[in-house]
Amino acid sequence: MSDLGERITRELTTRYVAVLVVLGALALMSFVALTRMIADAEGSAELVNLAGRQRMLVQRVAFAANRLVIVEEAERAITVRLLGETLDQIEERHARLMRGDKSPPPASVMEVFTAPPWSLDRDLGVFVARGRTLLAGGSRPSATNSDLAAISAGAGGSLLRSLDELTIRFQRVSESQMDELMKLQAVTVAMAVGLLVLSAFGVFRPMVLRLQADIAERSANAARLKESEERLWRILEESPVGVSVSRRRDGRVVFANSRFTDIIGMSKEEFLGSKAREHYVDDAQRQVVLALLRRDGRLDDAEVEFRRKNGTPFWSLLTIRSLDFAGEAVNLAWIYDITERKAAEQQILLASKVLETVTEAVVITDADNRIIFVNPAFTTITEYSKDEVRGQNPSFLRSGRHDPEFYADLWRVLSETGHWEGEIWNRRKSGAFYAEWLSINALRDVSGAITHFVAVFSDITHRKEDEERIWRQANYDALTGLPNRSLFLDRLNQIVRQSKREQKRFALMFLDLDGFKAVNDTLGHAAGDVLLQQTASRMSVCVRATDTLARLAGDEFVVILDGVHGRDDPALVAGKILKVLAEPYELEAGTAHVRGSIGVALYPDDAEDGAGLIRRADAAMYAVKRRGKNNVLFAADLPSGD
Repeated sequence: MSDLGERITRELTTRYVAVLVVLGALALMSFVALTRMIADAEGSAELVNLAGRQRMLVQRVAFAANRLVIVEEAERAITVRLLGETLDQIEERHARLMRGDKSPPPASVMEVFTAPPWSLDRDLGVFVARGRTLLAGGSRPSATNSDLAAISAGAGGSLLRSLDELTIRFQRVSESQMDELMKLQAVTVAMAVGLLVLSAFGVFRPMVLRLQADIAERSANAARLKESEERLWRILEESPVGVSVSRRRDGRVVFANSRFTDIIGMSKEEFLGSKAREHYVDDAQRQVVLALLRRDGRLDDAEVEFRRKNGTPFWSLLTIRSLDFAGEAVNLAWIYDITERKAAEQQILLASKVLETVTEAVVITDADNRIIFVNPAFTTITEYSKDEVRGQNPSFLRSGRHDPEFYADLWRVLSETGHWEGEIWNRRKSGAFYAEWLSINALRDVSGAITHFVAVFSDITHRKEDEERIWRQANYDALTGLPNRSLFLDRLNQIVRQSKREQKRFALMFLDLDGFKAVNDTLGHAAGDVLLQQTASRMSVCVRATDTLARLAGDEFVVILDGVHGRDDPALVAGKILKVLAEPYELEAGTAHVRGSIGVALYPDDAEDGAGLIRRADAAMYAVKRRGKNNVLFAADLPSGD
């Protein structure tokens, strides 16, 4: 019997070793092949990611290029650096995509780079070249810059479609590699299973018998445990919280209610008998739990990450109590799935970080329009800190430039549509005015009641100042500060339309300085410029704020007198002007003397349109010059020969 036992033992050992050798060789070959294919799949996945990120980089180039048009000088260097770095990244990653990871991309991928309708290599090269050209320009590009327009068009057109097509084709290559990997793995598993089946009866039968005995023993123990604890299990089974019991000596789960197995994603048959340690997301999580149990002897509402049957990790609140039950030491565990809560917390954290970094100011108020949140950009623009504004009504920022009707209309539109957008002037903490482009949205609950208001605004003061400066340059005389010919003609046409509609009268006065050429010839043109400036100042005090005093060219001035009733009003103003002009001009180069010749035309007596009034007043002014100058003449008094 001893010899027979030894022989059987040797045979079993030999067969067992042979099976292990074959399985080891099979596993080694499978491992080598799988490793190589996994490496190829990882390379393909990385190329997919690279291709996908190219789209984001192209859009970032368009964003940075467009910011060059509006960005302030203080931020220009940052924007230029961002544009340059992004172009470098596009070129480097494009070269890597065309080169491939370990081998050149397949023909289906290269088709996107070189062949129509995509021709990605050509289009991306042109896109990058235009970006480089924009950088090389040095100065701030205009909004109509051709390179800027091409970059913006490229970031929203065929270039993005080509990049999307490239990503799709790389994904197809990656999916093909993964299919091959799965096939190889299936073949390997099939071979291993076949080998195990063949060797099961000759090698593992004794093990099966031993396992059967172990299972029989476990069944008997489970039956006894069930008899003594059936009531408790029934209570735990109905619990809305996941409950499990595991033996401390081997960590095997002996009970789990339906809620627990639903959370894990396993059936009770699969879960019972498994080891509790197998369900932690990793061993580090398990070690933390064990350390807390050793220190405190219990665990209360700890956030622990587990893994479901399908491999998906999830967060839970875990409570553990160690106790003796039916003569055996066990761990009683409760888990509550908090995956959605953790995800919501992450979303809130992400939203908070976004609000902290955007350059637009963000203000959130409650339903009573009291501030509950502002971001750092708000402080940068308004100079008020979070603590200074929390709980206040945003109306403390008002500049006083808008009348009550403006705000009433704003709130009316916001109530009716839930949105208002427009330009508004406010005041900083320092007292300085600033213009902002403001967008307000009303947030409502499920019943439709407003719960919050969210306002987003950006500082457009510099843009408004630039527009004002350009408008003044186009409409005002640079020397005297008076309206120029363009603005004068616009106001003349307006008052003609208004007077015709309201059936009222106005006067047009033409004035030319007498003796101005002599001042230029004797004292110099610089002195003549100063004289013109003083003339503008003297004439300004003779007219009302509602009248228009303009310089047409040289020493020619015009005055529009609104709301006159006859000849007396313009005659009085003309007399004042002639009087102040007759006073000596004390200039740095010497004393100058000039006079004025004034022609006056009345609407609608002398003409019913602006051009006719100009001709009549001009003719009257020249008639004064011919008659000796320094006087005033109405167009109606011109002889027929004049």
